[in-house]
Amino acid sequence: MALRIDKAVVGGWIDNTTPGVTRGGIEVLGMKRPLELVLRGNCLRDLAGTRLDFVNPDPQPQPELVEVLHGLHRGVVGDMTASRKVKFPLVPPEEFEEYLEQKKEIPFDWRNCISLEWYSLTNGRVVLEATGFELKLSAHHWELDVAGEAKQQADNRIAMEHFMQLISYANEAESHVKLDFVDQADEFEWEKRLRVRDTLEEAAMFLSQHQAEEEFDELVDEQMQGRFSLVKRAYRLQSEVLFHLGNSFLDHGARGDLALAVGYIFDSLDEAWPEGDRELENGFKIAILKRSIDACVSAIASCNTLELEDDGFEALRSDVFVMRDAMIDMTHELRND
Repeated sequence: MALRIDKAVVGGWIDNTTPGVTRGGIEVLGMKRPLELVLRGNCLRDLAGTRLDFVNPDPQPQPELVEVLHGLHRGVVGDMTASRKVKFPLVPPEEFEEYLEQKKEIPFDWRNCISLEWYSLTNGRVVLEATGFELKLSAHHWELDVAGEAKQQADNRIAMEHFMQLISYANEAESHVKLDFVDQADEFEWEKRLRVRDTLEEAAMFLSQHQAEEEFDELVDEQMQGRFSLVKRAYRLQSEVLFHLGNSFLDHGARGDLALAVGYIFDSLDEAWPEGDRELENGFKIAILKRSIDACVSAIASCNTLELEDDGFEALRSDVFVMRDAMIDMTHELRND
């Protein structure tokens, strides 16, 4: 069950100007300090790369909410948008029953809705949805395209499922811990306590992975500095796949096929757009792109097989689709040149 906090919200802000990280502060009626949000993941397309400030013109107390709501929310982003359309009834709630008894259709109009969803270590799923807030949106520091938003939604779903699984493990482990010891706990009790600590540490490591991803981005930029954009993308894709596969990239079957496919893509594009000023014929580049697109099809097939045992390959498959579409666009561009 979600905690819904829209009525008690006084105002706040959500900031996704850093890719992969969403931060926020939300003032709640009855709480001494604003909620602090530190979340892994990006907002949807309208909010990605921006800061959103919002004010509730008519906050209402929710004392039962204040009792359970924690001040610090570390977790993952769900769906965050300020442009969702919802039905808004044009009759007061006390007249709903009368309309239903008389089988009259309740009149409504469509209104813009701010919808912020996240999953935290402390409170699980939290939702803020409202139609009457005053909103102020900054300019975009970076943007998601349509394909990028689809990938972001998939990434958010995978991260949320993984995160909630970790929290479930932690709660299950905590349920076995005894808190009413008179004397010192024995080794078996300490094993239970350490299991709780291990699951919480794993959740904390999962939430801090964006830092490692930022370091990886810096490494790619450094090693591929000045290279053609497709070569950079292919290098990034190959690095992500090999990182995910680990030693299993040498395996026979789908894992080995995936490693060979992304390796071929990078090597081919590196040959078509070599380092330096040497310019090759468009016909050669198009032929290389056609072969690399075929390699993408092979990589996608491998991901389809591997996804049955590891959800992480769903995200890699999305990356291969983005790579393939970029090469198709480049093929059209070269043919029209």
